[in-house]
Amino acid sequence: MSRPDSKPADGCAVPKSDHIADAARRLFGRYGFRRTSMDDIAREAGVAKATLYLHFAGKEDVFRFMLARTRSLTEQKCLAAEQLAAPFRDRLAALLDAKFGCGYEWFGNAEHWAELYATIAAVELEENQAFEQAYLGRLKKLLTAAAHAGEISFSGIDLGPEAVAQTLFQAAMGAKTGGTATLDEYRARLRNIATLATAALDKHPR
Repeated sequence: MSRPDSKPADGCAVPKSDHIADAARRLFGRYGFRRTSMDDIAREAGVAKATLYLHFAGKEDVFRFMLARTRSLTEQKCLAAEQLAAPFRDRLAALLDAKFGCGYEWFGNAEHWAELYATIAAVELEENQAFEQAYLGRLKKLLTAAAHAGEISFSGIDLGPEAVAQTLFQAAMGAKTGGTATLDEYRARLRNIATLATAALDKHPR
């Protein structure tokens, strides 16, 4: 078990609160919110329960911080995807993966999705809605920039960047259904969505 002061591959120490949040994320994904206790979180993080309470008032407080850290990590991955020196399809696939693929990796146990979503709605509804709107804005910005650069065109479809962004978001969400997919299978579905979108937005349709 890793310790709170352990160092990742880049040599930078992970702050103890972040380490605890990462441990909690693993447990919430594995067992859901209700079945995860503060004792479980302390044990998974390798800290004393008293130390846990020095950082967090209770399990809901841990959950809120875990969500904030997850959003921050997702934003970092989104930024890296947007800065890729790669064709549009690859940038789009990377941006879809930054949110949906990584989210599936972190919270991939379908048994607990409904409960976790309900908990998010109960404790951080506005923050989560703002985060999803910001992500939709990222998709729209990527689409708009690609069109301005001549990589894609909206002339062949009766949709603009905002509608396409919404459709991509919904398609990525829907790709989780149809039987429990492995992480690799889900990520392949996201790449397929990016491939189909690129074909639909081809500036030289065949």
